[in-house]
Amino acid sequence: MENKVARRYVTKVNELLSEEERPQIFEALKRYQSSMDLKRLIEDMKIVLNEPTKLEIYEYMRPLIPPKHQSDYDKLAPAPPGRKLRAITLRKRPNESFGFAVRGGFEHGVGIFVSHVNPGSQAEQKGLKVGDEIVRVDGYTIAEAVHEEVLNLIKGRDEIELKVTNIGMLPIKERATDPLTWSYVEKAQKGVQGNSEGSQRRQEVRAEEVKLFVNLRQAPSLGCRIVSGPSNYKGIFVEHVNPGSMGADVGIEAGDQIVNVNGTSFLNITHQEAIVALKSSKELNITIRKGVGLPLLSSVVDTSKAATQVTQAHIETPPSRSERYESDDSADENDAVLDMGS
Repeated sequence: MENKVARRYVTKVNELLSEEERPQIFEALKRYQSSMDLKRLIEDMKIVLNEPTKLEIYEYMRPLIPPKHQSDYDKLAPAPPGRKLRAITLRKRPNESFGFAVRGGFEHGVGIFVSHVNPGSQAEQKGLKVGDEIVRVDGYTIAEAVHEEVLNLIKGRDEIELKVTNIGMLPIKERATDPLTWSYVEKAQKGVQGNSEGSQRRQEVRAEEVKLFVNLRQAPSLGCRIVSGPSNYKGIFVEHVNPGSMGADVGIEAGDQIVNVNGTSFLNITHQEAIVALKSSKELNITIRKGVGLPLLSSVVDTSKAATQVTQAHIETPPSRSERYESDDSADENDAVLDMGS
């Protein structure tokens, strides 16, 4: 039986992965079988299984995981995409939006994905999730619809029925000419065993969230530089704070993680989208986690590659309307932005 399961796994790996990728995934399993480090296994797999077409491999690996770890494996590993469609009906209330943001579109070579759901919104209450792909809107298939068409279809109705399927990943494309990449939607993980060094390091520096209000009407900028974390340390982190700046005055420090700005989650957002959000208003309600990014900064501070990824928020400009990639269902038609809610 075990040989049959292993053969099915190898066959699927050979089918979905390139010759360069296959040794990496086989080595990850071999390393897990030696160390029993489940979190390290999932982290290694995510590096290779970096687009939706490869996610099926998680399901084929599961039978190779010892029974004592299978429950935790299910918590950590993404669910196979597209198993079933869910129907979600939303009714717009007076002076409210449906409470979610979308990204993607046919012009970008991807479908329409839910990139943010407002906490407490009707969308959240009805079960819409970040990482859901919207397949139909009121019975209309939107596989070949561009971003603006879908947004108008959603905004033009007081009641909509969405057919969605959870992919568990989001497309990333900061400009129309950029290559398409994918980012995992992190799942809440409770009671998961494992001894991953990276996970332990993040637990050690985890801190309570601090909420700040920043008024920039009398200041040229926040005075901070931000950096995007790598795939195993995702988030937006403060890399530097100018002495005497508004950011320094309100207590922002290098190593702080930016969690939310004016209702926009920074937990699953691109660097460019973060800059747009930080420039969106002269009054910023910012939620940070103190010192969470210090291990990241200590590992990249001397590398030129990391330095090129750091951009000062006050010198970036938002993309033009023609490059629209992500929008909130409440966005005004004159807003030329990528993101109205990550």
